[in-house]
Amino acid sequence: MNLSLKNKSIIAVVLFVVIVAAMLLVTALTDVDLEISKILTKNALPEGEYIATDVFGVSLEAIGSSAIYLLAAFCLIVLFWCSVRFMKLRPLREILAVIFFVGGIVAFWFYMKDILAYTGEHVGAAVGDVASDIRAGKDYAESAEISAVAVIAAIVLNLLAVFACKGIKDETMKKLIKFVVAFLIMALIANLIVLFVKVPVGRMRYRSMNSEAGQAMGGFDNFTRWWQMTGNNDKFSREECIALFGATDAFKSFPSGHTCAAGMCYALIMLIDVLDIKNKWVKFGIWAGTIVMTMLVAISRIVVGAHFFSDVMMGGTLAFVSMIIAREIVICKFSHVKAIFGKNHSELLENTIVE
Repeated sequence: MNLSLKNKSIIAVVLFVVIVAAMLLVTALTDVDLEISKILTKNALPEGEYIATDVFGVSLEAIGSSAIYLLAAFCLIVLFWCSVRFMKLRPLREILAVIFFVGGIVAFWFYMKDILAYTGEHVGAAVGDVASDIRAGKDYAESAEISAVAVIAAIVLNLLAVFACKGIKDETMKKLIKFVVAFLIMALIANLIVLFVKVPVGRMRYRSMNSEAGQAMGGFDNFTRWWQMTGNNDKFSREECIALFGATDAFKSFPSGHTCAAGMCYALIMLIDVLDIKNKWVKFGIWAGTIVMTMLVAISRIVVGAHFFSDVMMGGTLAFVSMIIAREIVICKFSHVKAIFGKNHSELLENTIVE
């Protein structure tokens, strides 16, 4: 049966909304979040601890947010080559090229620093007391050693990536500009929502409740559901959080920023349209790869006690929906909106966005 674009769009939207709404409803009305976390953290997060020891969880905690940094670096490298090849006005061409090249280094620096900081934190947990280190003022993410290694690695990675992309044809490079714009829109929408929601919700992390300080405060009796606004971030200052938990983000569980950052890999789906990929196996690989990667990171966040099921589900959903919105605006030119609502409604929506 051949379905029209309108019918396909309506079915896809309805199925997606029903599935997400059902999961949100279940986690809003029951304690399934807490029960899932108790099962998955059983052999990974020792009682009374804030830092997990599970290899799977720890590994993906270190690399889980890499997608957003790597894709940002790729986009900046595309802009670098576009400015070098297509910009005629000088010295604007050279200025933009330098800005984008340095931007690529910065993106790779965040990528390396994230990995090294999490690695240092877990190594510190294995050989010492991370909470005591942080209380004493040691910040693994800001240590001089990690920053220096991250800078050197970022410069090397950026140089390698720039030369690796040198062989991309001009025609393809021009097509990739659409991808860059779409990725920027996607990243801004998803990550701004995460940042603005985390603080007012103030949901206590599972590992915060599991820690000694959390148990002294009532342990898992502090569990709240995703929709409850606790205001915990107003009750506890940054210094108090460090003193109690050895961490600054003990009350920033919902939604999962790590999963949202991992979900930025959904942007690769847009390459199918941008590069007009026809091979069905390549398309399947891109879809399957991005979904599996995001799911693995989501599971790992529950395993280490950093997030609940509803946290990671919302983080991944935000990334996916943001990709769909960016794809519809930049690449599809509102074709699915037009198919669902009709020409007049879509033109009104498009004009509203432009204005």
